[in-house]
Amino acid sequence: MYFKTTQPIVLASQSPRRSELLQLLGFDFQIVPSEKEEPKPEQFPSALSYVINCAEMKAADVAKQHPNALVIGSDTIVVCDGEILLKPEDKEQAMAYLRKLSGRSHEVITAVAVKAGASEMSFHETTGVTFYELDESWIDAYTNTDDPYDKAGAYGIQTLSALFVERIDGDYNTVVGLPVARLARKLADAGYISLSGRRVEC
Repeated sequence: MYFKTTQPIVLASQSPRRSELLQLLGFDFQIVPSEKEEPKPEQFPSALSYVINCAEMKAADVAKQHPNALVIGSDTIVVCDGEILLKPEDKEQAMAYLRKLSGRSHEVITAVAVKAGASEMSFHETTGVTFYELDESWIDAYTNTDDPYDKAGAYGIQTLSALFVERIDGDYNTVVGLPVARLARKLADAGYISLSGRRVEC
């Protein structure tokens, strides 16, 4: 099952995880990360407004360079006790994040923004994640790897830190970084993609 597109597609993200998920739809796309600096969370009234703004900012920034393309921007955050846990800056912060998440439930919010010329839309998905109690030796060993440092909340559910996850409530791919099932429906409903029955290159 593959889709054809009405125009070139650009993914405004350098995340290999988002790229892999978008590939499930079967069409070719270009990867052009936004170079605009993300704002500070404290500038926004809520975690949700922050993550939506980041996704929209990425899509709008890349759309300026590719005005004839459909541009997809996305951003993911981890929220625990109202605190936004972004990518850790160092091992100390990564360990602090994981101690905070240990044995508790938190939310992962992924926002997606789609811009095609003057048309734009955005949506978000929220998934609950519960961690097992984490032994300090596990936290130390994990943060000695490279894995935590390019991921919100200092973990990735699709990597080694899947060992930390007791259960999830919601869309798994939202935690990975792109709710691709809902994205496909949004794009199809808007007429941007349609079933082709075979893989096409554009």
